[in-house]
Amino acid sequence: MEKRKIKYTRKSTIEQNEARQVEGLRDYTGELFTDKISGKIAFSDRPEGKKIIDAVKSGLISELIVFDVDRLGRDTRDILNTFHIMKTNKVCVTIHSLGIKSLVDGKSSPAFELVTTVMATLAQQEIERTKERQMQAIELIKEADKEREQKDKVYKGRKKGTKNKDSKSLVDKWENVKACLDSNMSIDKTVAATGVSRSTVKRVRAEYFKK
Repeated sequence: MEKRKIKYTRKSTIEQNEARQVEGLRDYTGELFTDKISGKIAFSDRPEGKKIIDAVKSGLISELIVFDVDRLGRDTRDILNTFHIMKTNKVCVTIHSLGIKSLVDGKSSPAFELVTTVMATLAQQEIERTKERQMQAIELIKEADKEREQKDKVYKGRKKGTKNKDSKSLVDKWENVKACLDSNMSIDKTVAATGVSRSTVKRVRAEYFKK
């Protein structure tokens, strides 16, 4: 049985367009396998990735072609593990973006192993940087929310058009002051007789006579 050549692409969601990968692999001969799944998932745990590995271990695949190194795993270790499986089963891995193959004349390419290890590490570093930027953005949003909450809690004074609930009926509230006012007592004598502050007596008096 003639072994098959496989072209593999991965995109994170159904909405995401993998046209760049497909177009890049257009001139290669082979059956196209596409995983619509997060890059955080290990290659062997992806639906199409698992099919490819099973076929590789069954001796049915001669070549695996991908657009970029990071399509083959979630991190450096996973990518190198995928390469190891391919190498063990004598499957040639072609990386389109780098223009290199893992097997040259049936022999392992030292240049391929060096370059792909470096590229896998760089891909992992970029993932970590992206995570770090995301965490920084989340922290900034949290801090902004905290500041907004604190500002909302700060007393901003009485809103225009509102009144102190006690100012509606000061005369009724301070009946002893009212009694003094009814007796035509002065402010000083009212303060002395009732023990109420001078400012309050004046407010009650103002309201009393206004009525």
